[in-house]
Amino acid sequence: MKILAIGDFHGKFPEKLKKEARKADFIISLGDYANADKIRKLIFKNWTDKPWYEAVGMKKAKKMEKESFDSGLNVLRQLNSLKKQVYLIWGNTDFYKEYTTSEPPVMMPGFYNDKINKMKNLILIDKKKSNKTGIELIGHGGYLDVTEFIKKSFEKNEKNRRRRLKRYGISARKLRKLLMKLKPKKNFVFAIHYPPLHAFDIVKFKGSPMNGKSAGWKPYNESIKKYSPRLVLCGHMHEYQGKKMLGKSLVVNPGDAERGRAAIIDYPSLKVKFIK
Repeated sequence: MKILAIGDFHGKFPEKLKKEARKADFIISLGDYANADKIRKLIFKNWTDKPWYEAVGMKKAKKMEKESFDSGLNVLRQLNSLKKQVYLIWGNTDFYKEYTTSEPPVMMPGFYNDKINKMKNLILIDKKKSNKTGIELIGHGGYLDVTEFIKKSFEKNEKNRRRRLKRYGISARKLRKLLMKLKPKKNFVFAIHYPPLHAFDIVKFKGSPMNGKSAGWKPYNESIKKYSPRLVLCGHMHEYQGKKMLGKSLVVNPGDAERGRAAIIDYPSLKVKFIK
């Protein structure tokens, strides 16, 4: 069984990856369909001073959000057109109904949930369990406050710091409750957007205030240690493409699709071929 692991499109879906997708038995997509590059630059520029949308004004901010939304929707439509089953989760740049953010309000021009309901080849497994010919899949994506934010708070505003800390605790508890409810079987595949701590998690981007710091999420490590998935697929970190063991679990970051990168994983042998 050949699985194509792919993610971090940011509005782009190179043709060579579409060709690889057609060779796979099915696809697991790890989020970040929307191009948020312009918004991300504004967030980094105004990191602790003010929300990015206040810096540019609400009118321009709404226009930028709509452009970002449309870019991701286009990628989802292209995934659907492959006529392969695509099991997908959300990334932190995506537009989904359960979204939480570090700075309210969120200017949502729409929700991808509503759009993919009409795309028959896309199967949302975010916070859900699914089964593909005997392979149990569990997905957990979307925005998270990474552990580094909690260990060494950069927030100047005490209210924002408390809000972030509260969200972190809620997200961790929800993950524990989710896995207790789903009762993962041995050798399941765990699809996540953010990486665990100590696995492709150190930021190597000088334009980011997080450069040199971890973007990993410790609750994932705790869940991986407890449930021992056979395979963990993660994205978010464009700096990496590779595999490593975390306990008994193989962790694979397929690289960013935006630059034509992905991974083909043979299951159950777990032989990995990286597309570069």
